Amino acid sequence: MIEQYLKGLKVPKDELTAIERNKLLNEGKDVDRIMCCIDSGETLAPLIGCTLPEYYFSAEKMCELEEYIYNKFHSDGAGLSTTLRGMAEAMGSKIKYSDYNIAQLETPAISSLDEVDKLKLINVDEDGRLPIILKGLKMVKERLGDKVPVSGTVTGPFTVASMLVGTENLLKGMVKQPDKVLQMMDIITENNNRYIQRLLDMGVGIGFADPVSSTSLLRVKQYEKFSLPFFQKNVDFIKSQGGGCGLHICGTSRKLWELLIPTGIGTFGPDNVEDMAEAKEVLGPYMCIQGNVPPVEIMRLGTPYDVLRASRESIRKAYDSPKGFVLTSGCQTPMFTPEENMTALMDAARIFGHYPINQDLLRMED
Repeated sequence: MIEQYLKGLKVPKDELTAIERNKLLNEGKDVDRIMCCIDSGETLAPLIGCTLPEYYFSAEKMCELEEYIYNKFHSDGAGLSTTLRGMAEAMGSKIKYSDYNIAQLETPAISSLDEVDKLKLINVDEDGRLPIILKGLKMVKERLGDKVPVSGTVTGPFTVASMLVGTENLLKGMVKQPDKVLQMMDIITENNNRYIQRLLDMGVGIGFADPVSSTSLLRVKQYEKFSLPFFQKNVDFIKSQGGGCGLHICGTSRKLWELLIPTGIGTFGPDNVEDMAEAKEVLGPYMCIQGNVPPVEIMRLGTPYDVLRASRESIRKAYDSPKGFVLTSGCQTPMFTPEENMTALMDAARIFGHYPINQDLLRMED
């Protein structure tokens, strides 16, 4: 069947807008298909013919990209991120921008943990690119908010820390200067809350990206001491005002899953290195799970047929997760991902995730 895609295979049309689909799902009512989101951001800026610096420093370009993605693919989500280095930049780190590569840390805000006292509390309206991102997010909400759920992504506190002092200094500091690391984490957490307050005031959803908290880098005990308590403070701040949030951790995260259950997050997105069936079993009773088509091997380098196969596998494993499932890639969509592959991701939700789910389609051989 998959081989008939692009050769006349009929793809069911959407019967609902993304905002309608999301509302009905939250009410426990029937919808046309599973939710599916293209994980967008600066890497997709070339889709609208602009370089990454043009995107990074223009609220209008940020909004234009989200409009393009929604109108072209009808993704079930839209929004803007601080990007992994945005908060650190607002706190004093210097960032290097390139035309066709994501921004990189050039000079940390502090050269060692001995300088933690130099770190400042931010002014959301003045520091770094935060005002530009908030302006762009407001535009996205105004232009697309009646059609699609809009959210803002915040960088997890521990990942921000790595961009303030450098990852190597941070990892060494957990052993040699733990009190300094904890002091820095408190400052970051407050700054995150200042930015989060603007998202709450705007009425958009909130997600966290926290790749440096991966067990690819941290031991579980280190996560419990230096990362989780501060992430929890951000979550509690959101929930204290009636909001909710989700989390994505790049790389390995399985050893952290049981720790995430009591945090109160509503969604977790594992990296594609993790298994969605296991995520459904462990996390599914407590939160929505999303994922996890490989972003590089499949989305960027594969064919539309590869995307359909990988998406079918994710759907087969997780479509019936108790608290919900969203089909998406296992991490941000890479730059120069073919548009036909993004279309194939959305079409996979329409073909294999169309309700009522056709079990034969999920299990049939190609």
